[in-house]
Amino acid sequence: GSGFSVVKITILALALIPALVVLSTFYQTNSLNELGERELAEENERMEEEAKQIESSVISHPILAIPDEENLDSITEESSSGTPIPPGSSAHFEKVRRNVGSEPMDGDWLLNCPDLPPPNYPKAYPAMDVINNWGPDRPNPVPPKHYHALCRFDYKKDLKKALTYRDAEVPFILFNVPQAEEVVKKWAEPGYLEKLSGNKQSYKTEVSHNNHFMYFSGGGAKGKGKKAWRPPTGSEQMTFKDFKKAALSCEARNCSADEKHYYFRITAPKMGHFMFDELPFYKPKRSSIFLKDPKGQRGIHCRFGMQGVIAENHYDGSRNIIGVFGGRRRYILAHPNQCKNMYLFPMGHPSGRHSGDACNFDPACKDSANSVDWSNPDLEKYPKFKDLQVNEVLLSAGDFMYLPTHWFHYIISVGLNYQCNTRSGRDDTYVKDVSKCGFK
Repeated sequence: GSGFSVVKITILALALIPALVVLSTFYQTNSLNELGERELAEENERMEEEAKQIESSVISHPILAIPDEENLDSITEESSSGTPIPPGSSAHFEKVRRNVGSEPMDGDWLLNCPDLPPPNYPKAYPAMDVINNWGPDRPNPVPPKHYHALCRFDYKKDLKKALTYRDAEVPFILFNVPQAEEVVKKWAEPGYLEKLSGNKQSYKTEVSHNNHFMYFSGGGAKGKGKKAWRPPTGSEQMTFKDFKKAALSCEARNCSADEKHYYFRITAPKMGHFMFDELPFYKPKRSSIFLKDPKGQRGIHCRFGMQGVIAENHYDGSRNIIGVFGGRRRYILAHPNQCKNMYLFPMGHPSGRHSGDACNFDPACKDSANSVDWSNPDLEKYPKFKDLQVNEVLLSAGDFMYLPTHWFHYIISVGLNYQCNTRSGRDDTYVKDVSKCGFK
């Protein structure tokens, strides 16, 4: 009867006490694990739950998003019938690999990097080899191979390892992030970004008479002769809809480097801006793989590129996490110790810490001090450039790249693409390198 049931329950409870003690001890011991392990569990649980909310959507532009699941079999078959599937590859990576559209020069995607960054990571190559293989002014067609050298970490499997590389202040790629893939799908929906940005809302958009864009500070034209300087780019007010129309038109006719190009941007200076809700992983709530120092964040910066747009070589004075949510972007990277081969403009120049044509080929500046044009380097005028060592990264929709303070990057838009980055404080690991070139 009921009395007998109570006795059985009591005996069972007493029998479970030792097991509970063991479990409690196990929990207490494991609660002392390092931050990376706790973050791995917490973020995986949170993002897996959010991933369940992702709805299927219509893809309006074939290269803006990772292929749908139903295409996976054909992708795997293509890989197995051509280039061998890389060791450590996953079904998800095979989709990413197809979207990247170019293989590593040495065949290694670096999917199985060691727990600690190896000496001389990442591998570097002569800049002229990289440029001759794929000219910056010729984004298409994409070559069959490129000089890939960064570890690719799967967010779901390798987060702890990625945190180790981040804390070692070396660059790497992170992929297979559920929240990011949700953004990729939404941003590929017809009309979604137009509505998000405000259908009739115009934004200050950078414009160039060609495909070259270089940051500058200060006002308008200055000086004459050897002291001449002219702003390398201008600006126009433009809606996202009009930008996208111009970008797709450029892509359809494979526009030339000498045509007018636009570089659309949306900046979210602080919490409360719609981009923080759209990209919740960039919210400065706590330390994460996306924000090492949340207090050091200075907003979200989104840049929307069209085919051929080049952001000239430069470094940033803080840590940078760069996410691509549509299309492809090519980055040529260089260690800070390579600054001596770059002919950088000094601090105090309107484009200090950059290299590239100072006035974007304005004839008024023909006699003024200048720097090397990476898309067509004059090795007689800038002989040290031939000694420059670099590597390159081709990011596709859903990829993130961690870029430490002072690492140089030269950016090329392969086609229409959507990129948003955020910064999180400064690290001084490489100050000793850039200080030799007059920077800090």
